Amino acid sequence: MEKYLPLSESEFKELKNHLEGIKAFLPEHLMTPFWSWCNRIRGERVNQPCSCKSSARHWGQCVEDLRKFIRERSE
Repeated sequence: MEKYLPLSESEFKELKNHLEGIKAFLPEHLMTPFWSWCNRIRGERVNQPCSCKSSARHWGQCVEDLRKFIRERSE
């Protein structure tokens, strides 16, 4: 369905499910899929940042962009 582009409907539901459990900490096993989804949603091909504290700003922006994407398509 075009509503979820550039993600598929199943990816959208998976992302939404994962985001519901994310507060202040992003588990390492979700970093690669989250970054991949961010790149697709943003239309970019940016290398994934490391998981150290110095990259927290990048990860925070990624999660916020994903939440915004979910909100906009859930309305």
